[in-house]
Amino acid sequence: MMAGPVIEAPINNIAQRTTSGKGNREFIMQPLEGLKVLDLSQFLSGPRCAQLLGDMGADVIKLETPIWGETMRLMLSPIAGFDRALSNWNRNKRGITLDLRNPKGQEIYWKLIEKMDVVIENFAPGMMDKFGLTWEEHQRRNPRVIYCSIMGFGRTGPYKDRVAFDLIAQASGGIMFAQKTPHMTPGVFFGDFVSGAYAAIGILEAILARQKTGRGQLIDISMQDVMYFHNFRALDAKSAEPIRDYIEKTIGEPMDDVITGEQRPFPCWYSYPVKDGYVAIVMLTDRQWDDAMLKIMNKPDFTTQNPKFANVVERIKSRDDYLALFKEWFSQRTTAEVEAAMIECKIPCSIVKNIEQVNSDPQLASRDMYLDIEHPQYGSIPTPGIPIKLSETPGKINAPAPDLGQHNLDVYQEILGMSAADVEALKKENII
Repeated sequence: MMAGPVIEAPINNIAQRTTSGKGNREFIMQPLEGLKVLDLSQFLSGPRCAQLLGDMGADVIKLETPIWGETMRLMLSPIAGFDRALSNWNRNKRGITLDLRNPKGQEIYWKLIEKMDVVIENFAPGMMDKFGLTWEEHQRRNPRVIYCSIMGFGRTGPYKDRVAFDLIAQASGGIMFAQKTPHMTPGVFFGDFVSGAYAAIGILEAILARQKTGRGQLIDISMQDVMYFHNFRALDAKSAEPIRDYIEKTIGEPMDDVITGEQRPFPCWYSYPVKDGYVAIVMLTDRQWDDAMLKIMNKPDFTTQNPKFANVVERIKSRDDYLALFKEWFSQRTTAEVEAAMIECKIPCSIVKNIEQVNSDPQLASRDMYLDIEHPQYGSIPTPGIPIKLSETPGKINAPAPDLGQHNLDVYQEILGMSAADVEALKKENII
């Protein structure tokens, strides 16, 4: 990964920016400063949701079970260490421990809830209810609390009691089939991370609603719902039937075969192998097509003056006539040559970047997406920057993921007024 600036800062809720033309530092408030979030979640979806809030200044407290912590710590500790493995989705959080199965631990939990704005959990269906930690009880104890629940299939419906992970969400939402990879494990945890982002959006919406009503509410996120929401092939099949029917009658074949077909792809929306990798291109407008034919490939007979290529529908129908031409032209060139030619003609394109390339991309570097954060035990840890860019109240990365129970004393003293002796006694009882 391209090296980024190293961030060394204690947890705080103040962001900095440089004032243009003056070079001095101006302190500004972060958007979610003052928001208290209790993060009970584990694995990816819930932690990513809480991390997004923490990046924007929320005081996120990650609550874990004593001794082992969340399941990810147990899974990853033999491989890479707790903090390095968890840092990218648990940064900007304070860490505490508490045994929610213990009656005394539950007593402390409810005291915490009275002070919280938001609670996030993604436990298996029924787990919170099993310990009496129901949404209804949260609402009774703190009517202003916003309770965000992330599950594979949500809290209602015939599948509500099923346990799910990212793979199951992508399969059940049709994403794996739509991507034509039903036989493969997805390469990215799309179900987890996108569901976490939608959970964060839901929390912000609930905060705005609370400003009007004075009350919190339950946020019910189903990972299957989110995957279906992003499954354009499934949605298009239902909502755009008239358009699909027209196009399919015109071109004489199913639209799905045109968009993502493996046997007869649409050459103007495609990724081509070149000498040193692949390049993806999109040339849908007549201007883009003519520029490609005249300025790049030197094929005047293939311009829009030829009825066979007069518009995008005709080009789809005639794609067998030029697919071989395109493949040959691309195969004789490097990624740099193709990209330079396409950019000069303002044709959308990109190298299909591998892991090494995307970790050293100058565009991402220019937008501060490569950062390093200093950890007292592990040293400099790479972390992705904040993708949401706010001009006046930007987010800030303050700290890596906490060690297990790292902030027990700080949080219990600050929020519940416990003494150091109280905290130590709870630790000896294995309650924290």
